[in-house]
Amino acid sequence: MPDRTQPQQAQPSPAPDDGTPTRDAAVALHWAAAVLSLAEARIEQGNPLTDDERTAFDRYQAAAHHHGFTDEQIRCYLDSTLRPEATR
Repeated sequence: MPDRTQPQQAQPSPAPDDGTPTRDAAVALHWAAAVLSLAEARIEQGNPLTDDERTAFDRYQAAAHHHGFTDEQIRCYLDSTLRPEATR
């Protein structure tokens, strides 16, 4: 029989602990969309991401994928939430 007198310990996040602020699924989605927007803007300006920036981009995308988000969902969040907020 389990001992219910002991406090429950928080379950560790399944997201990797690599310095990316993505332990929360909503945060992971937000940052994946934000870096997607940055990457696209840089490409439009003819100034693609540096190797270090591309590594960070890949890390944010992987974190969102780890939480179950698809590329299409990341794109949808960017187009429906982040971009409209940026134009207010």
